[in-house]
Amino acid sequence: RDQSRVVKSMVDLCLRWAVNCAVWTPTRLEWPRAMASIQLEEAERIRGFMFSRDAKLALVGRMLIRAALIHLLGVPNNEIHLGRTDKGKPYLLNALPAGTSVHFNISHHGKYVVLAAESTPVGVDVMELVRPRGKGAQEFFHTMRRQFTEGEWRAIRAPCTEERQLAQFYRHWCLKESYIKADGTGLSYGLEKLHFEIDPTWPPSIGNVITGSQLFINSVHAAEWQFEESLIDSEHCVAVTTHLSTQRSHPASFVERTVSQILLPLSPLRDPQEWEWDRFSTQIDNTQRSLI
Repeated sequence: RDQSRVVKSMVDLCLRWAVNCAVWTPTRLEWPRAMASIQLEEAERIRGFMFSRDAKLALVGRMLIRAALIHLLGVPNNEIHLGRTDKGKPYLLNALPAGTSVHFNISHHGKYVVLAAESTPVGVDVMELVRPRGKGAQEFFHTMRRQFTEGEWRAIRAPCTEERQLAQFYRHWCLKESYIKADGTGLSYGLEKLHFEIDPTWPPSIGNVITGSQLFINSVHAAEWQFEESLIDSEHCVAVTTHLSTQRSHPASFVERTVSQILLPLSPLRDPQEWEWDRFSTQIDNTQRSLI
């Protein structure tokens, strides 16, 4: 392996990739090939999903991680070794040159799976702007009332329409979740302890990134973190939390990748099995969503 290439990739490390899973209809040949490109324990986990949509999102997430690491490290798929923390967060087991590191995080919701990678801790969260199932917006807000501060609820409810209020809700949720994932505390961290003063220049045009939101933890400014917010499309908002040491003059926008593009470098780790398709075919189709 060219160690100088690895060091350079770590210095310049910044990836923002998004995959629209809704446009991927796996074929009888493609699904077993994709399942054979990820670690066995992850494939076993995906087989356990009840719904085919969830299986698709999970598989694309695992492939996206591996494709990103191949891109950054310049090594073949069979040399990428992943583990999970006790909180279930994937991480790289490979030894890297001294003084270098790679951090990555994925999220999926709605149509998209997204990945962010940096040389310092990073968290990402994506949300589809959907109406809550079986509830009006105000009833939904009441159910979630303990997850946000009074000031945040004022910001969420400030817009004059329920559609815009829900967009603000999901925006706040993405910010909090991306921070928790970057910080490494997991979902056990109380969301009500976090207060965001949000960037007023919302919504950004699709593909543009705004970075003006600020976090306060128990009223103390968490100045060491930066928050990137953007819209992948009109129905999906995304937030990325990065450490201030990785601040750039121009934050990175998400680049759309197709399943074919991320599968291409993933040489199979074992022989594809036709029964993988039969198993996937028995998972229930739950693709119908209620969009705003």
